[in-house]
Amino acid sequence: MIKAEERYAVFLDIDGTLISDSFVIPERNMKAISDARAKGHLVFINTGRSWGNIPPVLMDQFAEFDGIIAGSGAMITIGGETVYQTSMSKNLVKRLTEYAFSHREYWYIFEGLKDIYAVSNDIRKRSDYQIPLEKSDEYRIMSDDEIQVIAMGVKVPKDFIELFKDEITVFQFETYADCVIKGRNKAVGIKTVLEKTGIKIENTIAIGDSNNDYDMLKFAGVGVAMANSQQSILDIADYVTSSNRDCGVAKAIEKFLL
Repeated sequence: MIKAEERYAVFLDIDGTLISDSFVIPERNMKAISDARAKGHLVFINTGRSWGNIPPVLMDQFAEFDGIIAGSGAMITIGGETVYQTSMSKNLVKRLTEYAFSHREYWYIFEGLKDIYAVSNDIRKRSDYQIPLEKSDEYRIMSDDEIQVIAMGVKVPKDFIELFKDEITVFQFETYADCVIKGRNKAVGIKTVLEKTGIKIENTIAIGDSNNDYDMLKFAGVGVAMANSQQSILDIADYVTSSNRDCGVAKAIEKFLL
């Protein structure tokens, strides 16, 4: 039960939750977030996207939030200060790159702290997709970044899972998968925020729609699923709000905190 006199922390997924068909947060969602913060509550982004895969237009809007958990807990900021950061080892990234080059029937996006990199016949930064690269540049182009997430355009093959099972966790979606650092997930990110802010677990609300939101909805005091959620998320939710196209985030915040 929500206690009106207490302070809460809200954790919001981005894709399929906070936004719908563009990278502009709906006005009603932003108003509910602003009103909740005005009452003393904290509101955080909790996304599977790496820091470098958050579009600038969204990052500008996130100035109105209390912090960001990115890369399924790989990087955490509170009040603009980085309180936690980790990345895949250079050796792991090299082996994952080698796997990608030997299995070119899939697409791969290596998501870093600074940028994202498409791996197919070569490696291209988001801003340099049209620039031809020499073979010797293939790995070097990622070497000055910190890779936090790898997205694969496939149901992840068994051989991949077996090769990397001790180093990464796979979150499978309908047409692609996110591979994150072993031991990191959105719930672990929330735990770090709670340790830093003093908010109690029972005073947390998590809102999401897909498999990588499962851990945080199970962990939070109140787990809210979007109406457009995957069935696994609907099955564990404490409450189901409207879809992302119908400002379900705003409606949930209004219901519980306003």
